[in-house]
Amino acid sequence: MIKVFHVVTSLDLGGAERVAFNIAKSKSPNFEYHVVEVVHSDSQFSHLVIDELEREGVRLHFSPIRNKKLGILLFWLWFIHIYIKYRPNVIHSHTEIPDLALWLFRKIACLFFWIKTRYIRTIHNTQLWNEWGKIGSLVEPYYINHHSNYAISLSTKLLYENKYGAIDVPYIYNGIEEVEQKTFNGIVKDKINVLFAGRLEYQKGIDELIAVVKELKNDTHYHFHIIGAGSKSKEVQEQLGILSNVTLYDKVYGLSQYLSSFDYLFMPSNFEGFGLMCAEASLAHVPTIINNCAGLNETLPNDWLLKVDKNNINDYIDIFTSILPKLDKVTLGNQAYHFAKKKFGIRKMQQEYEKVYQKLAL
Repeated sequence: MIKVFHVVTSLDLGGAERVAFNIAKSKSPNFEYHVVEVVHSDSQFSHLVIDELEREGVRLHFSPIRNKKLGILLFWLWFIHIYIKYRPNVIHSHTEIPDLALWLFRKIACLFFWIKTRYIRTIHNTQLWNEWGKIGSLVEPYYINHHSNYAISLSTKLLYENKYGAIDVPYIYNGIEEVEQKTFNGIVKDKINVLFAGRLEYQKGIDELIAVVKELKNDTHYHFHIIGAGSKSKEVQEQLGILSNVTLYDKVYGLSQYLSSFDYLFMPSNFEGFGLMCAEASLAHVPTIINNCAGLNETLPNDWLLKVDKNNINDYIDIFTSILPKLDKVTLGNQAYHFAKKKFGIRKMQQEYEKVYQKLAL
């Protein structure tokens, strides 16, 4: 039995966390999966995540610490007991908080005993360590020297290699689970319902989102559903919350099961490691309007009609006012579906990572 520990920031909603959970839900008989959080989350959504993973037979380990910085600094202190008890063959890290926590654990634990466990680290974004650049410069050489890195897209791989000088970083596309669709209660009848869902941060193109929606405030064809929270929440609330063609939501658990209720997904991201939400929408036959940025553009065909360069506001307005009214949405949705189905299957991702785990566990 190969024991694999997935270390995530929290047992809560998040793109990187969802990838870890989807791998850990694999039913391959020779693997035992655990998920470990660095920072404890106690939201209504974390309880739903916990219920989901426990139903799938995944073993969970909860952090005793709720503060992010303390969670990182003290992770080694409580994780070392779990490590000694289970002796995992592979530890798989997801995003910078677990990357840093495990780096510290390794440094400290090596003072007391020899660690045989091999590390995998998935690179989930095209830009890393945005808040902690100097710390990142200390951590990255470890993962590079130990050949731990796996990227989630070709763009992520190339940008990482260019910035950090790594060579031949492998990449495994995120696997998406095709889920049975349900009706979303907030849909506005007789309107074209457009969804934005993501963290309200610069990365997700919130300035462009605000500009486009405000420009279309008098267009009676559209209703925008904006789901998410973040540092720009107040700005979104103040500028878009007052508009009659906008509905704001904090979070919606299991959003992937409601995607088919919407006519279009809007993703004006400035950068993405992989457009997970876009791929999920495609599997629900929903076309996505995107910024043609690295990572996100890999989730759709090269000749995709609904994309703009450099997040150009006028080009987005042109799509909404000139292209969408004439578009065969069903045909375009089917095109996106077949592309995603072939390229981003969840079982394919699980099997590719399990080949890596088997090799490392030898």
